[in-house]
Amino acid sequence: MARMISMRVVRDILAYLLDRNMTQRNTARLVGVDRTVVLKMLNRYQESGLPWPIPENVSDAQLKEVMYPSAKRKDFSINFDVIHEAMQGKGATLAVLHAEWTEDAPDRNTLSYQQFCKNYDKYRRQLSISMRRADQFGEVAYVDYSGMTAYYFDPISMQEITCQIFIGVLGGSQYTYCEAMHTQRMRDWLSCHARMLSYFGGVPHMIVPDNLKAAVTKADRFFPTINESYRTMCRYYGMMPFPARAGKPKDKPKAEAGVLLVQRWVLFVLRNRKFFSLDELNREIAALLIKLNEKPFQKKSGSRKLKWIEHELPALMPLPAQPYVPAEWGKIRAAKDYHVEIERSFYSVPYRFRNLEIEFRLTDTSVELLHGGEAIASHERSKIEGTVSTKQDHQPPNHKAVSGWSADEAISWAKGVGEYTAKMLGIQLERSRNFMSGYRTTEGMKSLCKRYGEQRLEEVCCYALANSATSISDVRTILSKNLDHLLPRGFSENPAPEIAHENIRGAEYYARILNATKENEHDE
Repeated sequence: MARMISMRVVRDILAYLLDRNMTQRNTARLVGVDRTVVLKMLNRYQESGLPWPIPENVSDAQLKEVMYPSAKRKDFSINFDVIHEAMQGKGATLAVLHAEWTEDAPDRNTLSYQQFCKNYDKYRRQLSISMRRADQFGEVAYVDYSGMTAYYFDPISMQEITCQIFIGVLGGSQYTYCEAMHTQRMRDWLSCHARMLSYFGGVPHMIVPDNLKAAVTKADRFFPTINESYRTMCRYYGMMPFPARAGKPKDKPKAEAGVLLVQRWVLFVLRNRKFFSLDELNREIAALLIKLNEKPFQKKSGSRKLKWIEHELPALMPLPAQPYVPAEWGKIRAAKDYHVEIERSFYSVPYRFRNLEIEFRLTDTSVELLHGGEAIASHERSKIEGTVSTKQDHQPPNHKAVSGWSADEAISWAKGVGEYTAKMLGIQLERSRNFMSGYRTTEGMKSLCKRYGEQRLEEVCCYALANSATSISDVRTILSKNLDHLLPRGFSENPAPEIAHENIRGAEYYARILNATKENEHDE
């Protein structure tokens, strides 16, 4: 089939041949086609039966059907609605659908697979219509991360550290901002926004992010769930978050264009440069960013910076008096031990909030804990993983007693009872293996003091020490069995002289009783 030429050229060929009686060679030279094309157009016209001159009511489309009858679209009655719906299925291909379509009717074999694909593509293009969006000055800013990354080298280990590139673009002037950050985590994300708005010199009414977790916790075409930390930052500046739909780059065309510009005019320029800190990298990015914003537009007058100064800056909302302090918000459940775990460190809440869901606000320096919108605790943020921060007023009374215990305070209490009680407790604390063991020993002594009285405990401790009985169980046994009553009244630190008599049982006898008692307790 001859290559199809435009109907305007066909009309010119016929006019030169039939009106001006020019030769086919001269006509081909004037029109700019081959001589054989001129001959074929003349033959096709003569075979068509059209009069000359061609009537004015004959359109180019009608002339094309006459001059190229083989190119006339055949009606194969393809239901492309059904084909398109089938293509939405997993694993669907046009090759299989074309084979099924031709098997239904043998005469359909005249439509090739290539023509089938072309016709379907034409149908699919008719389904979607793109709307050109003209952003108003001061209305919207688009934010995104670049797919390309930058890096710098640690000056000590020379290890390559990869950085993410944050990009923001004002919709009206296309004034662009970018910087390198270590991660895409919430704290970096919010910090970049604060610096971007300071760079813009004002606040747009609306901001359009992508569907990353730092901005959207649950994507939805109509009602996405905005991350609470991001919502709080937007509320502080007075702008409305309006996330782009997932998989719909046309919702943020300025961001896509800004990403390409930064990749070409910033990141590509820095590809062979070596940096040794994040600040050094960002200084070079800032210098190139100035050049990018001052670069003249190719298809319209002015530049991004001029448009920003003349139109965008006056239309932006004013910045708050103080820049936003990035804070990460979230929810977490307090454990049974009335502590919450945030970034692998533990912080206490009042014990009555144990097992309840707690809100937290995390900044670079502090951790604020809330319940029902009211603050219930505040801690200095720990920089070391595994740190436990417990406030004494958050503890129940029995836990306060444990956490408030110290060996010095325990000895001070024992000295208030008596010298021998303090000596006995001191021996026990030296044997204690840890904090809890010392606390329990002290509480055991206090329990005996409460039950038998200070004077009685002091007497028994003196007797026990004199007989080398230095455990709490020894003291308890002497008290319960009144073994110390065998001592003469008014005993003193200096033991009474031994009296040898067959009816008097000495210290050795009672030491054997104590040893026997301890062995029985051990067996039990």
